[in-house]
Amino acid sequence: MSKARILVVEDERIVALHLQQRLKLLGYDVTTPAASGAQALVSVRDERPDLVLMDIHIEGPMDGIDTAREISRTSDTPVIYLTAYSEQATLERARATRPYGYLIKPFSERELHATIQMALERRDADLVVRQSEERLLLALEAADMASWELDATTKSVLHVGNSHRFFGHPQEVLAGAWDGFLARVHDEDRHQVDRVFSHTSDHGGLCSTEFRSVHPDGTLHWLKIQGKLFTGNVDRKSRIIGVIQDITERRRTEVQLQQAAMVFESAQEGILILDRAFDVINFNRGYCTISGCQDDEIIGKFPHILDTSLGTPVDRRSMMTTLAAAGRWHGEILGRRRDDSLLPVLVNIASVCDAKGDVTHYVALFSDMTAIRQAQEQFQHLAHYDPLTDLPNRLLAMDRLQQAMNAAQRRNGTVALLFIDLDHFKRINDTLGHSVGDELLRTVAKRMRLAVRQEDTVARLGGDEFMVIVDRVEQPVCVAELSNRIIARICEPIALAGIEFTVSASVGISLFPDDGLTQDDLIRAADTAMYVAKDDGRNRFAFYTKEMTRKATLYMERDRDLRRGFDMGELVLHYQPQIEMASGAVLGVEALIRWQHPTAGLLGPDAVIPIAEKSGLIVPIGEWVLREACAQACAWRRAGLPPLQMAVNVSARQMNPDRLPQFLKTLLDETGLPAERLEIEITESTLQNEDDCLATLLQLKRLGLMVAIDDFGTGYSCMGSLKSLPIDRLKIDRSFIRDIPEDRDSEAITEAIIAMAHRLNRTVIAEGVETLAQQDFLRSRGCREGQGYLYARPMAATAVAALLAERFGLAPDLS
Repeated sequence: MSKARILVVEDERIVALHLQQRLKLLGYDVTTPAASGAQALVSVRDERPDLVLMDIHIEGPMDGIDTAREISRTSDTPVIYLTAYSEQATLERARATRPYGYLIKPFSERELHATIQMALERRDADLVVRQSEERLLLALEAADMASWELDATTKSVLHVGNSHRFFGHPQEVLAGAWDGFLARVHDEDRHQVDRVFSHTSDHGGLCSTEFRSVHPDGTLHWLKIQGKLFTGNVDRKSRIIGVIQDITERRRTEVQLQQAAMVFESAQEGILILDRAFDVINFNRGYCTISGCQDDEIIGKFPHILDTSLGTPVDRRSMMTTLAAAGRWHGEILGRRRDDSLLPVLVNIASVCDAKGDVTHYVALFSDMTAIRQAQEQFQHLAHYDPLTDLPNRLLAMDRLQQAMNAAQRRNGTVALLFIDLDHFKRINDTLGHSVGDELLRTVAKRMRLAVRQEDTVARLGGDEFMVIVDRVEQPVCVAELSNRIIARICEPIALAGIEFTVSASVGISLFPDDGLTQDDLIRAADTAMYVAKDDGRNRFAFYTKEMTRKATLYMERDRDLRRGFDMGELVLHYQPQIEMASGAVLGVEALIRWQHPTAGLLGPDAVIPIAEKSGLIVPIGEWVLREACAQACAWRRAGLPPLQMAVNVSARQMNPDRLPQFLKTLLDETGLPAERLEIEITESTLQNEDDCLATLLQLKRLGLMVAIDDFGTGYSCMGSLKSLPIDRLKIDRSFIRDIPEDRDSEAITEAIIAMAHRLNRTVIAEGVETLAQQDFLRSRGCREGQGYLYARPMAATAVAALLAERFGLAPDLS
């Protein structure tokens, strides 16, 4: 056992040395003595003695009692006073420092030794008590508790540990009368606390209660007090001793759990608790409502709403990958109900982990988005469509116009904007009322939708103003036709409120990019054109430029005139002979259309073909030409004239493999014309649609017809396709023949075409031959056939018969 170290504090050096000697003889380890309080404090700090022998009267500002008090503040080192004074005041001051001994000088070694030993034993006992108290305090702190004590007899509070934390007041405020303690309890809990403690005080046993304490800052803390009634063995006093705990967080958690349980059961959203295998272990009523599943169809099974067998966009593997990486998965899916119907569902799935971070289960939340999606669609519709006519409104029209302009700019195309205003609409509103006016606007809107293409946009800008956006405009005249169609539809009689009347409209047209590069420019131009149409008499259209209006109007007049002429039989055929240049023999004729106009006289193909191509009339006219030419060829044969090759031009629009071959087969059967006597002429531009063209030509060749390419050299013929196409003859375009022999380039091109035709075993004919020099050049290069004014102009059928009769010395029967 180690020796106890003792510090002697004595300002008389001889006394200090003598005392040291006595202590050493008693077996103690003595440190360097201290002569003042300051030295004593330093020695206690540095030497760490087991006990201090302190003289009360020492030099310096601090006497021994003051020094002992300072030692007790920083150390548990026991102090024994050694003094020759025993007056009451000194004893009272010394007692206040709770010394471990008080020896009056002189004392014997036995007294000194006994006092030191008792002090050391008391120190050890105190250390055990302090350690026990410390362990208890630490245990209470670890449990977030404190001790408390109540005198059961007087109902006075003796002790409340950590009172600041639990009540917001120091110990001395809470200690004392029971009513003072109750004043710190919430009004609603005060009676309960008083009743519980009174019952324990009177009847003993355990007590436990939970209540709210009111802190000085107004905050409330939930506290739980537990205790038991004890009776002292010595003083026989009854005390209730126990612990106090702040359960505010627990209470908050319980409330939250209660709220969560209420939310879980009452939430309209579907909630599932899933195990690690994604099987359901708990669910709420909301999930049953959304999924349509019953209780026995849910527990222990994979959620039916996530079933991917109907092709919903849920990928379970990617979902689990995301959950493993991020701990949650979020997305909108098409969920599957029990009846296999689909509904939009917003899904939120979160992983729940244990303390080690391992997933224990998942929580899934399902929100039925049907109503929201329907509301969004309705809102979008209201935001972009006119509520009266259900047409796109100005906002949507501007967006579509911009999209059409952007697309046209990329493809270098054209967009048309029609600004439509009803004529005298205000008069209808004023005389018949706004309800009739609204019904009129609805009727006009329906008629306009029926007048345009499906891809065009009809919008209502407000009032009686409408807009039509026409994308992919091929020709301005197409827009003019559409405008007339709209005007005609609007002008149809309308019966409203028992009254039948008509209403007209004025249409202004602007074109992108010619009339403007921005929305505002196009609208301004179309609006201006609309007012021009009104100024010109209403019930008509006008382009932004007068010249375009004039051209469109002229075209439509000619289109109407041509349709009338076709229906009235004003179209006729003339025929231009095709000659063998060496002998002058007539080998065949080319049928050329003419229009016997009642006022303008005989018009050529330029007055017919362009208009017919644009209007789509070219197909019926083309079939009429074929029928008329075949009938004429048969008539010549019946008249005894030699057989001729009949060449007829066919438009690209006619080259339909499902229509033209069947039409020609029927025609040849009806007329009896040998198929090899009919030559179908197509232009090079027709070859651009190679698939349809090839399919049609192959069927024509199977019928036995001859095929020629007209205007060869001016189009886009590919030599590879020319080699593979069933072509019998090439016709050199008149544009190359016209400048022979003056133009060397024309000669070179013509010579190349002739050589190529010979190499491909195709016959070749030159059209537009007007001079002997041209004929001589062609013959010298191997071209044997020609057509042009040098030989004959296009003529009527009777003139052709007369020419043939003259050449062959015949008298044909033309009756």
